[in-house]
Amino acid sequence: MTESSGKHVLITFGRSFLTLNLARLMAAAGHRVTIVDSLPIGITRFSHATSKFFKVPSPKFEPVAYCRRLVQIVVEEKVDIVIPIHEETDILSMMAGLFPPTCELFLSPFTTENQLHQKAEFSQLLADKGMPGLKYATLSSPEDVEKLDFTTPFALKRVYSRGSQKVYKVSPGDDLSWLEFEDGNPWLAQQWASGDRYCTYSICRDGRVFAHAAYPVGYAIDGNSCLRFQSVEHPGILAWITEFVADIGFTGHIGFDFYDDPDIGLLTIECNPRATSGIMLFAPQDGVDRAFFGENTELITPDPDVDKMIGLGMMLYGWTRKSLNGRSFRQFVRDFRHSHDVVWASDDRKPAVMLPLAYLFILRHCFKYKVGLAEGFMHDHEWDGKEIPLDG
Repeated sequence: MTESSGKHVLITFGRSFLTLNLARLMAAAGHRVTIVDSLPIGITRFSHATSKFFKVPSPKFEPVAYCRRLVQIVVEEKVDIVIPIHEETDILSMMAGLFPPTCELFLSPFTTENQLHQKAEFSQLLADKGMPGLKYATLSSPEDVEKLDFTTPFALKRVYSRGSQKVYKVSPGDDLSWLEFEDGNPWLAQQWASGDRYCTYSICRDGRVFAHAAYPVGYAIDGNSCLRFQSVEHPGILAWITEFVADIGFTGHIGFDFYDDPDIGLLTIECNPRATSGIMLFAPQDGVDRAFFGENTELITPDPDVDKMIGLGMMLYGWTRKSLNGRSFRQFVRDFRHSHDVVWASDDRKPAVMLPLAYLFILRHCFKYKVGLAEGFMHDHEWDGKEIPLDG
């Protein structure tokens, strides 16, 4: 890629399909793209959209070294904006003061990022603002379990967790003696919701939504982490997000998980104050790069007919019982043939060619950290609420 008169954009988490798609969108708009990752082999490194790649320390295991290395890259490469993709967002926001004023971090202050990331705090934020939410309780000890007063089924998950990790459905009276408690990362008991499920992705600046996408939850890993993405319009969801983002003055990308209950209406399960798969619904002609710089006056949305999938994920998980969720295998085959793989691009083929090698490096992570494939993909970029001393 030749250098252009556009911005110099640094995007993190180079192994991610989200990063690959965002890099392609930025490059197509004339911006120079630098990619970083703690793994030396990731698919975005091989994209024509990438000008430079840097291997950096792990943000989870070496957070201070990670941030200082990014600062060094920003200064030496004259980066205009850093766009974090995964939970390194929290770590960067915590250490934003290290970065020079000439470079923007596309995120909000740490207090805001953490309040949205931590699931119990987000639930309390909704309650404080008088917005509809689900009944919840935080469990930090066996004594908290004994005080539970749910009369209907509820979900159990860590307050710091993500879609690929376990969510347990529990009924009142079930034995919960198996719960293990971890300082700083308690369990969240949350009323079990019903209705049509949607995920969203929005690009925001100073409390205004500049780009937005919504997609229903269909094929998904364990029913939670989406594998297929179909753009839909949902005015109620857009109105909810527009009001919420304006109220907290949010800057960054943000995603929400919704249930649209036919009797109750919209219920928000959790918030992801970072990039979500919705970025993969946009195409170069949408000009979504403008949203990151606050340059557009009209809301940017993807084409309503977009149908994308993570092809490898669909092959590995899409046909399983939880992902099918009542569909037939024949329907799965039809949907697989209809959707367009997010990695493959006729004018940028190398990421797809290198995908098997990239996954070998992910598998090394899985063995190293003794986690499954979905968890291993992001394990060294997660942040679970641990305080990070600047000299640590």
